[in-house]
Order: sequence, then structure tokens, then C-alpha cells
Amino acid sequence: MLKTMSTNKMFTLVILSAVTVMIIITFIFWGIGPRDNPTTAVLAEVAKEKVTVEEFWRTYDNEYKRIRETVGSDEEMKKLNLKERVLNSLVDRKVLLVAAQEAGITVTDKELQKEIIGTPYFQRNGVFDREVYERALKLNHLTTQAYEGMLKNDLVVLKMTRLIGETAELSPDEMKILDSMSGANQEQMLEVFRSSKSNMSVKAYIEGFKKQLDIKINSDLIS
Repeated sequence: MLKTMSTNKMFTLVILSAVTVMIIITFIFWGIGPRDNPTTAVLAEVAKEKVTVEEFWRTYDNEYKRIRETVGSDEEMKKLNLKERVLNSLVDRKVLLVAAQEAGITVTDKELQKEIIGTPYFQRNGVFDREVYERALKLNHLTTQAYEGMLKNDLVVLKMTRLIGETAELSPDEMKILDSMSGANQEQMLEVFRSSKSNMSVKAYIEGFKKQLDIKINSDLIS
């Protein structure tokens, strides 16, 4: 019975948790303009996919602001090695993107349109507003072509992550724990186990796939 409890709600949580393994770019531009003298210098290459210095700093600034709210001091922030974490996350994202491309995973124009229309940031009174959409992108120095390209890649990565997450299986010990529980507690624990397993599967897949790729990193550009 437990093996068939992967409901849509639970699976959504699994996928969202798995996606946190890397930093998804979709909304990183909110409240963040490009740094002074932005550059397209290549910080890392994963096969034919590139991580630019500008992409790195956008992501880094966003993560710094998010984490700084919960970290009390600059000293504690330094201990997080945030630059390294962000760079690794971006590289992992590119690895998944390459893997998805090789697997033939794509996103249709209809899927992309649905995602944009459903984004609250682009809505006025609960309805998508083209003017709001274009103004939001303009304020953050993004063209619709650039943003939609990033978003399409995000959706491709999400599909790939979902595919990997589906391979996660619970261990006999985890099944015993679940069998000893009931009701809401059992369902919540199942979600926790599935989420953890999915994360582990994604991480393992990325590390394994990296061995097949030519990856170049020039970390001096952000030192």
C-alpha cells in the first residue's frame, strides 16, 4: 500500500526539494539589477553550456540577500563559502541541462506560455498583464528573449529532475518505520523519506554524469 502512496501532492514536494540541489535561475532577477560593468566572460563550461560571470553574480547576489536575513554576522557568512556553493550549483544545473538535452527532453511554447501567464509577478489583479511583464523585465535589464530562454532551461531542468526523482526507492528499514505509523504522521514521514531519496538520486546522477563531460572552471574570475 505504501508503495502506491506517491500522490501528486507528495511528488510535487519531492521535486521541489530535489530542485534545491541546484539554484534555479527563473526568478533570480527580482530586485537585482546587473552589477556595474557586467561581463559575459565565461566562468565555467559544461560541454557546450556556459556559466557567465554575470550569471554567477546575479545568482550570488540573490543567494547572499536571502541567506543574510538569517545569518547574524559577516563572520558566519564567510564560513558558508557562498561563492563556491553558488558556482557548484550553477555547474550542476548545467550538467542537468546537458543530460536533459541528450535525453531529448524539451519544453513546448505552450508550456512556456503557461508558466509565464501563471507567474504572480507578471499579473495585475490576478490576471497576466503583458505591460507588467515587459516592465518587470526592463527594470531588471532583461529582454523577453533572454528571460524566456532562461525560463525554458529551468523547465527542462525541472523535467529532468522529476525523471531522476522517479527512480528513488525507499529502503526496507524506511518501509518498516512507515508501517509503524498511521494517518497524517505516516503521510508526512513518507514525504520526508521520498524528498530525501530524490535529493540523493539527483546528486548521485549529477556526479556520475559529470564524469562523461568536459568541464572547465576558471574560478579566478570571481576571486
